Amino acid sequence: MIPRSFEYSAPRTLDEAIALLQKGLEQQPEKWEFAQDIGFVHYWWRKDYPQAAEWFTRAGAMPGAPNWLPALAAVTLAQGGNRESSRRLWQELLNSADAEWITTQARFRLSQLDAMDQIDILERVVGLYAQRAGSPPRTWLDLVRAGYLRGLPVDPERYEYQLNPTSGAVTLSERSPLNPLPSREQPRG
Repeated sequence: MIPRSFEYSAPRTLDEAIALLQKGLEQQPEKWEFAQDIGFVHYWWRKDYPQAAEWFTRAGAMPGAPNWLPALAAVTLAQGGNRESSRRLWQELLNSADAEWITTQARFRLSQLDAMDQIDILERVVGLYAQRAGSPPRTWLDLVRAGYLRGLPVDPERYEYQLNPTSGAVTLSERSPLNPLPSREQPRG
């Protein structure tokens, strides 16, 4: 039989789960796992990516924490739509990397962020063309001929972007090693 002082009841809400983890962190401030778990509650159940990234960053700064936690924060920020903060974290990781996998991952993720920025610009150009022409361009050559582009647009890995002639959506080539890009969700808040 478990003594009454050890009885435990599972949290019924996300707020209770976070409060329980914060209480654990107060009692054992060296346990980076509590901060990481708070980040995961925000990430998986609340879909609050900025808050999740903040907790992953906090956990990563704690003694003994694994070196991949700052990378997790950067990915989370990109997924939540905060590309600039994600870019700063990845650049910081690239500049201070103590392992080859971090350098490789930082370069890859920075290229993905560049591709996402380029896609946004290309979609604005496609939208402007569609506004003036009355329909989206069928190919990139339509945009080149109209003077909107100097040549066929390629991603940072030199693969041509794909243009959907019906919707005007711009995506990576299926062959691009930058696939899949982080989701383009907007942060909640």
